[in-house]
Parts: sequence; C-alpha cells; structure tokens
Amino acid sequence: MNTSLRAKLVMDAIHSAVSCDFQIASNLMGEILRNSTGQEMYGVCCGLADAARQTLVRLYGHQGPETQWALAAQEPDDEPRHPAHTFSLRFITAFANGDMETCQALYLAAANASADDYAHSVVALLGDVARLARRALLELAEGGEGPATHPH
Repeated sequence: MNTSLRAKLVMDAIHSAVSCDFQIASNLMGEILRNSTGQEMYGVCCGLADAARQTLVRLYGHQGPETQWALAAQEPDDEPRHPAHTFSLRFITAFANGDMETCQALYLAAANASADDYAHSVVALLGDVARLARRALLELAEGGEGPATHPH
C-alpha cells in the first residue's frame, strides 16, 4: 500500500467513524493495519492525532506558549479503563503538546502488546478522533462561530 492510498483510507476511516458507520471504519482500519509496517502505522497514528489536534484548536483555539493540552475520559467510572483507551487519550495529548518522544514511547508500548490489544489501541484512537470531530460539528450546527475563549 502506498502512502497516498494509506492517507486516503485513513481519511475515509475518520469520515466513516464521524458518521457513526463503525463497521466500515473498522474494516478500513483493519485493511490499513494489514498492509502497513510499524513505522507506517506510527505515521497513521500521528495523522489521527493531528486530526484530533486540529479539532481541539477549532473547538478551543490555540494554546498559549506556557499552556498544554490535557484530555480526560468522557465518563469517569470506578472500573479501570482498557489500556487502549488510555493509550488513545495519552497519544492525542502528547501529540497535541508536541511531545513526540512520548508519542513514540506510547506507540511502541501499544505495538509490542498483543495483536488484539494493538488493534484495539489504534481503533480507540480513531474513535476518540471521531468523538472530537462530532462534537465540533455539533457546536458548528448550534451556531458556534469560532473557538471558545479561554482566560489565558
């Protein structure tokens, strides 16, 4: 699979996930996973995280030079989260903050897990990107003109 096709499939997967067509999104991510090296998949994860970063900027504006992004789970509960969901939130946060060393470490940990856990991590990342994009679309549909203001 060449880079252009991989990028197109990633965008198609994001679009499908945002549209809540999870079966198509999952199938596309499976195809990407099967036809990509570890380094190429790291690029896919960075591409997904960049889509999340762009959505965060759209929702909240650019962070100041002395601030950092922080993401929390949507619905905290008493039970421990699956490592894939923790990976996703931490990967997006590290990428949005420009911490590529942490991104690499998180990716390597996910890639060295079982094949099922690795796939779950990548799909969780796609799911979080889609949730952020749906939120941005909802705010735009409700008349939001620009990013929310922050007291910084």
